Amino acid sequence: MHRFLLLGFLMLPTQAGALDLAGRYGFAGEWEVSATLIEAAPGSWRSRDFSGPLRMKHLAMCGPGEVSEKSGALKLSRLGRTRYSASLTLGGEECSVSGTLSQDEVAFARCGAQGQIPLRLWVK
Repeated sequence: MHRFLLLGFLMLPTQAGALDLAGRYGFAGEWEVSATLIEAAPGSWRSRDFSGPLRMKHLAMCGPGEVSEKSGALKLSRLGRTRYSASLTLGGEECSVSGTLSQDEVAFARCGAQGQIPLRLWVK
């Protein structure tokens, strides 16, 4: 009987939640990334979809005509505990990336004319 109770518990839908992310973007990690994403709908343990605003702050000295902060949107599918695929929109440009949520793992965001830009994302 205990097995049936455990199995029933594991099959219950999970509650929608938030995902707080931090990260670094750019070849020298010169952009600090932060995002608080909300789960779109309770998902399975295999894949969960999140979306929300994305903020980036430039950590180095900005040159003439450059901005020190950028904002956009992030849509992220969490695949298991650490893997993800995502699309982010910044300044009208869309980027796509897949990787591991870890401070130590670098993924490369494919960003149209800008090419591939290093990105590290992790859970706060």
